[in-house]
Amino acid sequence: MSLYGTKLQIGGVTCGIVMRGSGNGKYLAVFEREFASLEDIEAISWDKPEIQGECILPVGYGFEVADIRYSAATRSYTVELQVAQQYLGNVAGYEAQVSELESAVAEKEATISQQAQELESKEATIQSQQETIQALEAAGTAKQVEEKLEAAYEEGVESNG
Repeated sequence: MSLYGTKLQIGGVTCGIVMRGSGNGKYLAVFEREFASLEDIEAISWDKPEIQGECILPVGYGFEVADIRYSAATRSYTVELQVAQQYLGNVAGYEAQVSELESAVAEKEATISQQAQELESKEATIQSQQETIQALEAAGTAKQVEEKLEAAYEEGVESNG
């Protein structure tokens, strides 16, 4: 007969109860000798335990066994657990997605760099055209040059008579 019940299993071993321990990330799992031996408890894969039934152990975490104590009064083993690490599961899909996003970012950066170079080239062309326009304006338009030439010709003709 169980003092705690037999609805919880950790790593296939019947566990009576799991309670919070004395510190952050610490838990106490009680296994009755009637349902579990010390060898059974030590054989549990605590780094990623399979939990069946209602339990307060956080899902997806691994644990380290800090201590195992036996109580003759309750005929049970108390396993002191400490949270070791969180398992994120299979992250291959996320890794592929991150890789795709990094590639997209690299492409966009290359496009931006190319567009910046094109813009610099266009700015240089505009600057050159502005300088040409200024030079032409300083020299005058073709009509103005023609008028000056005609005026000089007439003055030359009139002075020579």
